[in-house]
Amino acid sequence: MRIFEFTGGDPLLIKLVATVSQLKSNIDNGQEHPDWTVDELLSYLKDNEIIIDQDDLYDMVKHPPLKNIISNIQGNDIIFKGQASETPQDQDADQSKNIVKSMAHNAQK
Repeated sequence: MRIFEFTGGDPLLIKLVATVSQLKSNIDNGQEHPDWTVDELLSYLKDNEIIIDQDDLYDMVKHPPLKNIISNIQGNDIIFKGQASETPQDQDADQSKNIVKSMAHNAQK
């Protein structure tokens, strides 16, 4: 977490970022499960006296400082930075790259 993330001075935002950062750290250390849903995260925040609704969360992850911790919300799943989230499009792109690589290798023979 960087100091500039707290320059806004809003105590709720500071507490939100600190709580989500701690959760991310616990996930990275294996102290928390890695697959969180929107409802689970909102409940976790509520337990830490941070009351926001789902729409606020969706808006907040689009902008720093939460954008620096949560990379995306896919459906009802929270994707934290550093978590692998391969979509079918990513898999198709990887498969296409492998095919082209194989064709280039065969052409060199």
